[in-house]
Amino acid sequence: MAERGSARWLESDDFTALDMAELARLVDRTSERELRHRLIGGVREVALREIFRRMPEYLRPARAAGFDAVVAWQITGAGGGGVDEYRIRVSDGSCRVLTDYSEPPAISVRTDPATLLKIVTGNEDPVLAVLKQRLSVRGDLALAARLTKLFVVGPTASC
Repeated sequence: MAERGSARWLESDDFTALDMAELARLVDRTSERELRHRLIGGVREVALREIFRRMPEYLRPARAAGFDAVVAWQITGAGGGGVDEYRIRVSDGSCRVLTDYSEPPAISVRTDPATLLKIVTGNEDPVLAVLKQRLSVRGDLALAARLTKLFVVGPTASC
């Protein structure tokens, strides 16, 4: 099991094996400063890849009925001050991570990896993150407002 009380769990080989409840507890126990410090380099890549790999598992299909959009997630802090982009498509009550970026996104969400990790684990409210200017949303704001209801977040999410 990953070490508790510090962010060493982010560097452990079993990061990808953590269930959502354990991950939420660990994120809650780790200071923001420590999260930001640890979420650089290879750890950042692993964490982001895992967040987006799991995203389809946490979709609430009934709430996604009628929702049809490509969402671009722009994660700041990549090497050289760049941005990594991940895209998902929510359509027909399902979610999939896209590898083909030919279709323009209806919604673009921009944030840093620590804020994203805190949001997906239920440790930060996305609306407050917007108000604190840690997360920005562009595009179809009516669709974007529905995003917070489409996914299970926090320790109630199960793998």
